[in-house]
Amino acid sequence: MLIYRSVCLGVSRVSLGIKGAVVIPREEAKELLRRLRLRPWQLPWIRSSDPLAQAVGAKPGDVLKIVRESPTAGEFVTYRLVVPG
Repeated sequence: MLIYRSVCLGVSRVSLGIKGAVVIPREEAKELLRRLRLRPWQLPWIRSSDPLAQAVGAKPGDVLKIVRESPTAGEFVTYRLVVPG
C-alpha cells in the first residue's frame, strides 16, 4: 500500500510526475530482490539527502517503491536503494 504524503507530492509531482513513494518493509524488499535475482547494490540508487527520500523518511539501506505517471504505460513502478549522502 502506498502512503501519499503532501510533502512528497509537493516536492516532486510537478517535475517528475510521481504519484507516490513509500519505504517498503525489509521482508518485502528481500522477496523483491529474490524474485528479480538481484543484490541490493544492483538497484538504482537514491541518496538519503534527496528531497523525495527525506519526505518519506528513508534511511540508508531502505528500499523505496516509487510510482510515476507514464503516458504510455499509465503507471510505472521503480525501486531505489537509499544510500548515504
